[in-house]
Amino acid sequence: MHTYRDEVIEFWANVFRACRLSTTGLDLETFLEAPQGHLDELGLTDAVEMLASGHLPLMPEQAAVRREIEATHGAALPTSIPAAIRCPAPNPFAGLNPQPA
Repeated sequence: MHTYRDEVIEFWANVFRACRLSTTGLDLETFLEAPQGHLDELGLTDAVEMLASGHLPLMPEQAAVRREIEATHGAALPTSIPAAIRCPAPNPFAGLNPQPA
């Protein structure tokens, strides 16, 4: 069993909740073992970046569709969001360092 600082747990738990990862069958303890790896595997590589910029990341189902589209068209979709459709969200990660102890 790994031991993590409270700040690390809080940071990644917020990411876990924002990405709705429990809907994939993943639990927080497993996620904490390799958080970025799990995000990458689920197509949510940009989740932390999206949260830091004040936006919610894609839901896992949406990320799966994005992966299918990218595989079909051979190129990554743009991740910038036009100003007209932005829905700002508070940044729960301000000042937290995601590095494990």
